[in-house]
Amino acid sequence: MNAMLCAIALVPFAQVMVLGTYHFANPGRDAVKTRLRDTMSATRQKEIAELVKRLIDFRPTKIAVESKPEHAAKLNSNLAAYRGGTYDLGANEIEQIGFRLAMQGRLDTLLPIDSQLDLDFGRLMGFMQAKEPARGQKFGAQIQQIGAKFEEWDSKYSVGAILAIHNNPGFIKQSHQFYVSLCDVTDSIEHPGADVLGDWYKRNARIYGNLRKGIAKGDRVLIIYGSGHAKILREFIQDSGDLQLVEASKYLPACPVKTDELSLTQ
Repeated sequence: MNAMLCAIALVPFAQVMVLGTYHFANPGRDAVKTRLRDTMSATRQKEIAELVKRLIDFRPTKIAVESKPEHAAKLNSNLAAYRGGTYDLGANEIEQIGFRLAMQGRLDTLLPIDSQLDLDFGRLMGFMQAKEPARGQKFGAQIQQIGAKFEEWDSKYSVGAILAIHNNPGFIKQSHQFYVSLCDVTDSIEHPGADVLGDWYKRNARIYGNLRKGIAKGDRVLIIYGSGHAKILREFIQDSGDLQLVEASKYLPACPVKTDELSLTQ
């Protein structure tokens, strides 16, 4: 009986894979601004098709995307039109990856799980400019360095290879460290850096809550999300007690960048 109970306990409620992405059609909402190659070019379209062939091997039963739940009707209406041959894909990763996978996996809907929460980078920058101007200059330089690194990778590698970078453990760790490093932007009375980090966790906790509401026992869930979210979402999945985290790297090409070349800033 004990062995049977242990075996039951090992069966996860659902398997979940977090695919961290860059924004194929950058909406300009992120702190890091980039100019990337056209997702709709013939070369990029071929690369995305090859990526989808890899990802479909995961056999997702649900695909969760970076869209708000209140937009579900519009999102899935567009998906239905695409499946019916009357809708042309937009450049964003939700449609380029999500819609294509849904088509191949014969899924009727996508699961929108996003929750927006503005991070007060304006207050953070104002504090640094007033009290730590050298730190403010360094922070601005780091933002530019990250953008330049993204543009460098975009110029060198295929979409699949770039996502292999974004889902590399070293990259995931460094992306999160960028937020954690802000905590010492404080004068012990005001804590603008810690507040940004706290709101970042709060947003991701809401996203995870939306995910849990939308999945059922036995699901194989693929989350397609900006890679900055990957560290926290992975932690929530691993700490859930009933979800099994599946590594995206199993379904991606080999990472083309060595660990010591993954540094986002100097």
